[in-house]
Amino acid sequence: MTTKANILVVDDEPQIAEMISASLQANGYSVSVVYDGEQAVRKIGSEKFDLAITDIQMPGMDGITALGEMKKLDPEVEVIIATGHGTMGTAIQSMRKGAFDYLHKPFEIKELLAVVEKALEKRKFNDITKAIFSTIKPEELLRVTLDSVTRILKAEESLLVLPDKDGKLRVAVSEGLDEESRLNSRLTLCERMMKRLDGGAKSFLLVDEPARDKTFSDLPGIGEIKCALFLPLMEENRPAGLISINRDQEGEYFTEADLQRAKIFGSLVNLALRNSNLYRQLQETQSQLIQAEKMSALGQLAGGLAHEINNPLSGILGLTQLVLESAKPDSQTYTDLKDIEKAVFRCKKIIVSLLSFARQEKTRLEPVSVNEVIEETLTLCARQMELKSVRIDRNFAQGLPLVTGDFQQLMQIFLNLFSNARDAMPDGGELTVETNLLKDPAGRELVMSTVSDTGAGIKPEILDRIFDPFFTTKPVGKGTGLGLSVCLGIIHRHNGTIKAHSRPGGGTTFTISLPVS
Repeated sequence: MTTKANILVVDDEPQIAEMISASLQANGYSVSVVYDGEQAVRKIGSEKFDLAITDIQMPGMDGITALGEMKKLDPEVEVIIATGHGTMGTAIQSMRKGAFDYLHKPFEIKELLAVVEKALEKRKFNDITKAIFSTIKPEELLRVTLDSVTRILKAEESLLVLPDKDGKLRVAVSEGLDEESRLNSRLTLCERMMKRLDGGAKSFLLVDEPARDKTFSDLPGIGEIKCALFLPLMEENRPAGLISINRDQEGEYFTEADLQRAKIFGSLVNLALRNSNLYRQLQETQSQLIQAEKMSALGQLAGGLAHEINNPLSGILGLTQLVLESAKPDSQTYTDLKDIEKAVFRCKKIIVSLLSFARQEKTRLEPVSVNEVIEETLTLCARQMELKSVRIDRNFAQGLPLVTGDFQQLMQIFLNLFSNARDAMPDGGELTVETNLLKDPAGRELVMSTVSDTGAGIKPEILDRIFDPFFTTKPVGKGTGLGLSVCLGIIHRHNGTIKAHSRPGGGTTFTISLPVS
């Protein structure tokens, strides 16, 4: 027989202690017996017990004192007071010390067993609550959650499903489902159950013999499940995921007690997931603040440097062009001077980027058509794309509302993105530009633009750094690392967002969202 819990019995009357011990052992519990309070405290200090059952009147240390000492050593141990000499005052005193319940002798064994079960149920929930709230990291929380629910509801298999970024359900974690075909079947079961929820908030859903339900009867292997219990994971009072707990033993249906446990457990899980989401949002906010602070500090530095460098460069350029007028075009001097002029123009171009990065250009906001901005930008770089064998695929939504923006600065964003896409496809490829109208969760209308290439993609370990100033993957002399930083600054000034999605070998997509005027 599997041991259900470890229990300590404390009573100075050996016959009563042995009677309680024998009854508990017959019901699958592991039992230790001691005969006074001092022994009980030493035992709790040296071994791990789930529950203690103690008399009050004993030689030496009495049960109330022992209760207090045991709770000091192990606050999580549950204690039941069982005595024939107690009063209402001692009962209240024991409860204040942390006792779970109070039994008057003589009592029936079934009465004791019922109280023991309730005490251990509380202990189990305490352990599970502690486990669930021991982490706020999403990946760890999901695993702890599923392990806990599988154990507490005695299920043979379980899975937790959540929506991916496109809203399609995926299996986040599973238990007892190693075969991919069975896992896919259970995922489909959850997808259909989510439709049955129909946007309503329910604490749980129970399906006995799902193979007999026409909604699920066509699923492969559905006959293996004798009873299925579903716990919706809620977000803003709407189902956003599902925990599926399945039993496959004949006749092992979920009881009313199981459903009550599931209801309590579901509340705990939803609270824990809400905490985890808040933690994730806090991390994202912290990252944005760090990025903003970094941009501000580097912007001030870049602005100062740009002005300091721009003045001597203007002098160098003026003198170079003056000497060029008197140099013979076929001379080495002329060639050298042209190289100097070319280098100076490159430096001045970098300074323009630095000044833009430092936000020292005034933004002229007016109603702007994003489609027109993109078309004009594509006209500028169409020839370069053609020379690099890059095909341009346009997919513009018609009738888009105008956004409030600076036409030239928005062009700069798309020119940077198009240039990066071209460089990512040195042997040619396809550049896809799309525009759409959508609404954010707050109901605001946004014009969304996506720029996708078929290049080598960006490695996951550097994807979070691509908007950092001066970060570049291009060779020395080929890039300044300011392009995407400038784009980010312009987007922020337009109250928009820019995000990058990429995978090695699968190309890169930049998504820009701008609020409608």
